[in-house]
Amino acid sequence: MTPVAFIRNSLIGAAALLATAGVIDYEVDPFQQYRVPTSYTPRFYHPYQRHENPGLARHYAFDRAVVGSSFFENISASEVDAAFGPGKTMNFCLSAMTAYDARKLLEVMLASHRVKQVIYSVDYNAFSGAPNRTGLPEPLPAYLYDSAIWNDYPYLLSILTLRKSADILLGRHEPGYSTDADKPWYWAKDEEFSAKSVVQHLDPDNLNKRFAQPPRTMDGMWKSFEVNVPPLLEAHPETEFIFVWPPYSLLVWMDFRQRNQLDVSLDFKRRFVQALAKYPNARIHEFQARTEWITNFDEYRDIYHFSPKLSSQMIRDIGANRERETAANVEAYIARIRAMALAHDPRQVIDELQGRADLERRRGRM
Repeated sequence: MTPVAFIRNSLIGAAALLATAGVIDYEVDPFQQYRVPTSYTPRFYHPYQRHENPGLARHYAFDRAVVGSSFFENISASEVDAAFGPGKTMNFCLSAMTAYDARKLLEVMLASHRVKQVIYSVDYNAFSGAPNRTGLPEPLPAYLYDSAIWNDYPYLLSILTLRKSADILLGRHEPGYSTDADKPWYWAKDEEFSAKSVVQHLDPDNLNKRFAQPPRTMDGMWKSFEVNVPPLLEAHPETEFIFVWPPYSLLVWMDFRQRNQLDVSLDFKRRFVQALAKYPNARIHEFQARTEWITNFDEYRDIYHFSPKLSSQMIRDIGANRERETAANVEAYIARIRAMALAHDPRQVIDELQGRADLERRRGRM
């Protein structure tokens, strides 16, 4: 065989292999980009939410969506339906979701104009950085968020996609996915919610050491807000947006105070509420000032993440239209949060929680 023929045949062989891989990935479609699977039970891959959620938003039947970061991943669709009444909910959370991530996903979801309600978790850290900042080191797979198919080759020709397709075809059940469409991203069953878990490896002099959240400025946060939130409300007046301030533990507010982020956070809350007051299709629910929740550290995994028990009660309260925050009462909520953040010393709180954990451990040995 001549060198030219060898190169030609090698290229043809490589093209044939790529084409075969593309056909397999298109037909199996493990991340559900083109259809809801009927020949196998759908798999929801938590590490690849950003790759899977756009397809779910296009192909599943729902008219109510939960959108948020890991704070809302433990919310089931069925409990939302029970609290809100008629309609069908689906959870579209993204771990470390930013305002940009949420906008890109919502643009896909709302294009059908069939979504009646969006329950949207508002996280201060989601508005830090540039308005197009995504929550993970790798870029958002933007090619999956548009309507074109021709640019889907990174998905169709990916080794990752082919590996997932092979797992499905061969009936392999590797860890890292769920088959429960009611709560596709649920993680709480593998975690401990307790004061002991909250204070583990927590430095009272640097509460943010474990989490490494970046500093925020009002200019930066507000630019991200203006780019990523109002355009959705204006483009989709048929959809009700229910914004929710999730119940961080009190230690988060002490961390904000420690890092000089308390004022900017509370000022952002004020401006956020005032800006949304002019939109008839927006409402806000406030759970960050609920003292009996944010001081009960046994309902937290760490200083940020709360238990399914609190998630479920929060959903019931929203469905019952409780804890509404408006321009008329936002100052009262802000004053309550500020007072709690300033009244407590993190070292004293951590020492007390650590003492409780040590006592419980000693009792367990008896």
